[in-house]
Amino acid sequence: MSTSQAGPAARGTSRDPQRKNEWFIALLHAGAALSIAALILSSVYGLFFFSFHPEFKRFAGPPKNPYSIQGDRIQAVLGNVQRQADAVLITGFNGGKSVVRTTHRFKAEDYPFIKVEMEGLTRFTDAYITWRLVNDLKTLHFLPLNRTGDGVTQIAMVYDKNYRGTIAELSLGFFDGPANGFSNNNNVAIRIHGVELRPLSPGRVVEQVYGDWSNPPLWQTYANNRVLGIHENGMAFPNLLLAVLVAIASVILILSRLAPVGTNRSWLSVSRSVVVVIGLCWILGDLLRWQWRIEQLQDTHARYAGLPMEERILNSPVRCLRFPKGCKSDLLPYF
Repeated sequence: MSTSQAGPAARGTSRDPQRKNEWFIALLHAGAALSIAALILSSVYGLFFFSFHPEFKRFAGPPKNPYSIQGDRIQAVLGNVQRQADAVLITGFNGGKSVVRTTHRFKAEDYPFIKVEMEGLTRFTDAYITWRLVNDLKTLHFLPLNRTGDGVTQIAMVYDKNYRGTIAELSLGFFDGPANGFSNNNNVAIRIHGVELRPLSPGRVVEQVYGDWSNPPLWQTYANNRVLGIHENGMAFPNLLLAVLVAIASVILILSRLAPVGTNRSWLSVSRSVVVVIGLCWILGDLLRWQWRIEQLQDTHARYAGLPMEERILNSPVRCLRFPKGCKSDLLPYF
């Protein structure tokens, strides 16, 4: 009697050793599938780059070498600017802005990327790169610079249709942001070491994508269900790429399960591995969103901590759509 009662229990606990760590095995398979999927996706992206980004076709000429404009060749236009041995130092603004420029001429189609080597930019200053064309010196074109720490990321100039032909000059403009009570870059000096003109290359594309993903802009006025996470001129949006990775990895897992291989792998669970793939991609996507949230929390603390309600409202970057001076001031402190 005891034998018959113990038998089913014993059989219930004696599982196949390969099934003891089902989720760990699923994690290994999901990791392998994601690695293969990433390799496939990067290969397809590289092979069909100009199909995904036709705006880069006009930059696909013979490869050029990067060209560096050292800081000592950058000229002051507006503001308190000091020249140093290998850099320029902006110590104060004039009328809430400071501008420096270089008059080095170059062909735009040779350099789709530009990187400004600088430090000291605070969260209370807006920064832009501007340029004039040789055939239209009266018109000033500009693109915003994306912040990374106290510097700025590489910028893809290709996303402005006016970046073409021969560039007569490049300028860097710094402007007091909308936060009330902060001026002159919050009294922090901006040191500019130089500007590098960068040709099209796989490494530059990877750097641009990484910079877009790891340095999201703050204070975007998106709805809760439409947070892009990167600036509008981003090359590759993470949500789309992560969804494609999940799809490719899932197909790989299904094919590996159905492939006619000699060993019996009936104990493998495709559904479990797919769940892990989705979870890993979700974690990566949420890490990007959380770094944006944390950075914005720090920005919020710097702008609003210890201030009365009226000053907090004045310091909001999204107030009145970045906003006319005195916008709805009659409604303060309630607006």
